[in-house]
Amino acid sequence: MPDYIFKTYILGGREYFVYGERYAPFEQTNVVKEKDFPFLESLLELLYLDIWKYEPLFKDMERVIREIYREDDYSYQARLSGLLDELAQVHIFFQQTRLDWKYRLSLVGTPKAGDLFDLLPIKKLTHIPSTVHEMQRQIKGIFERVLDIDTGTDPVQKRMTRFLRNEDYARRTFEFAASLPLHFEATGHDTFGEVLYPRDVYDLIEYSLREAIKREQRMRVCKNCGRYFAIARRSTAEYCERPIDAKGRTCKDVGSIVQWTKNRADDDIFKAYRREYKRRFAWIKAGRVTAEEFYAWSEKAREKKAECDSGKISLGEFEGWLRES
Repeated sequence: MPDYIFKTYILGGREYFVYGERYAPFEQTNVVKEKDFPFLESLLELLYLDIWKYEPLFKDMERVIREIYREDDYSYQARLSGLLDELAQVHIFFQQTRLDWKYRLSLVGTPKAGDLFDLLPIKKLTHIPSTVHEMQRQIKGIFERVLDIDTGTDPVQKRMTRFLRNEDYARRTFEFAASLPLHFEATGHDTFGEVLYPRDVYDLIEYSLREAIKREQRMRVCKNCGRYFAIARRSTAEYCERPIDAKGRTCKDVGSIVQWTKNRADDDIFKAYRREYKRRFAWIKAGRVTAEEFYAWSEKAREKKAECDSGKISLGEFEGWLRES
């Protein structure tokens, strides 16, 4: 049995990840961690991850593994261990990769090692970028044609069946495994449920995608950032909650403001009102009117604008009132 643990499960609309090295009961240091995110957040983060940005990291790991093949030198193992730590910081799924490969490294030079090329299968690690890149394309295809709430009204199961039967897409779509290593056990939250013990990062991707389809999780493209996000059953949300700036503001925070500004740019009534409002506000500083006089005018101007918005007076009549008031 590997001396590490990595498992994941979904509970109450959130996804949980439990991972770390296994230690004997007498060990004082507990290195097992638990992290949780809103359901599908991990898959969505991977979906938009620029995996090729980390290709140099994978190249470094490839070079180190080849050196381990050639020399019985523990310094190379330490170097690979450090690179795996870097990879684990990229995405929660790669914590499983880190733990699996560190366990493999721990067997090098021991009777359990067996064939070194089988123990450290270099392609299994170095092919991750290209495989993840292809899976990103496939997942987007399923989102677009099956889960996107704005591209069809048929039930998800019907859309998925039709999608898989379409030969043009079937040749290039996601290949689901025959089975996943799932256990039915206590989750640590006084509940029982299915828990995944992934063999690799691909099991994690498939588990999330399977659950999205099984739960008929509807998706929508954010009107601000253009990326998919998961929406609640009866939600009309148009913006996601991804942070987009150093202030921690999300698309949801700024999207409505951007849309409001865009709409106002095409609103001739608002532009006429805003233009006169700014002109008269400057009169306060120039001493032409008092603040009280300005705010009394602005209240009447809003009333007239409301009349224009409702069609009681024309735009020309409203502009004439603004000039003469």
